[in-house]
Amino acid sequence: MRIAIFSDAYHPRVSGLVSSIDEFCKGLTKRGHEVRIVCPSYPPSRLNGQPDPFQTIRVASSSAFVSAEDRLAIPWREHEALLELDKFDPQAVHIQTEFSIGILGRKYCRNRGMPVLSTCHTHYEMYMKGYLPLLPEDIGKLAARIWLRSVYAHDDLVITPSRHIRDVMLGYGIQHEYVVIPTGVDETLFFPHPEEAEEFKRKLAVRHAGFGEGPLLVYIGRIGQEKNLTLLADAMVRIVGEAPDTNLLMVGDGPRKAELRQAFRQRGLEEHVAWLGFLPRSRLPAIYSAADIFVFPSKTETQGLVTIEAMLCGTPVVGMNIMGTAEILQGDVGGLLTEDNPLDFAKKVLHLLRDPALRAAKSAEALRHAQRYTIGNSCDQMEQLYTRIFRK
Repeated sequence: MRIAIFSDAYHPRVSGLVSSIDEFCKGLTKRGHEVRIVCPSYPPSRLNGQPDPFQTIRVASSSAFVSAEDRLAIPWREHEALLELDKFDPQAVHIQTEFSIGILGRKYCRNRGMPVLSTCHTHYEMYMKGYLPLLPEDIGKLAARIWLRSVYAHDDLVITPSRHIRDVMLGYGIQHEYVVIPTGVDETLFFPHPEEAEEFKRKLAVRHAGFGEGPLLVYIGRIGQEKNLTLLADAMVRIVGEAPDTNLLMVGDGPRKAELRQAFRQRGLEEHVAWLGFLPRSRLPAIYSAADIFVFPSKTETQGLVTIEAMLCGTPVVGMNIMGTAEILQGDVGGLLTEDNPLDFAKKVLHLLRDPALRAAKSAEALRHAQRYTIGNSCDQMEQLYTRIFRK
């Protein structure tokens, strides 16, 4: 089957959405399907000459006013991309976003008499304060609901990565057929890597004094306001106060990195935190495997791929009892859930650090439980859905 995917974000943008697209494209191409990703153009300086992992059709775009990282298609240049897509002649179209490229994909389907199949990845209410800080919070949330109702009003079927997002959409009055398909993680890449983990820890200890002995906490992800990372800084004050040999490794990048580094410095934690920046996914399994605990304070996850990646590497998770993280851990399976305050977060981390037997049990649980979120299982569901919707 020839499958076109419309997305407002793709490489070099780093996000859960981009990772989701890559994982599904990897699984689908292994099964013999062809894919084309319709996505925005980015400045050459951001692309750094890196080839796309899958074939793309880039729509001429300009910077989005609410986010310097994102792009909006230039309307009078869209026809060039659509002509290229017509040559591909897709048999299935999957729309992954709601903005300019998402709108373009919906128009493409309707103009050609194809069903509109979409995925809602994001709980936008949770992001309004960060992207539109001057807008009163209640008005921002109401605006998000009205906007989403208009975007999804005429879609034929909506995929969500979690039951929580499906229920949110239904609560908005968006009455469609829904299918819950979690984004799968590649189990051939993410699994325990003990030897690589030991080597990584040796190199980390050389680069950062004091990182060679005590427990290692790891965060991997975007460093933005929506990830609730100030809570992690506050929690680390108590963690280090009670377990002073504990260190934290921050892996990732984002618009709040400088601000967050300053937050750790102000709390006297600079020597206990190391920063690695953005790393390719191929390097992440060794880092997850090196961690004693994966710490993830985000409150906005529709699913949380990094949580699954950590669990597949046998690393227990301490995360928020909210949205996607809560749905994955299902009541402390493979880790511990925490309330949205730094004292409870620190308490759960310290509980695991002080009880090696419990930590080992949570590690084993994580490995078993995460198998349901592999890309093989998710691609089975997606492939069956494409066949049902587009081969009627």
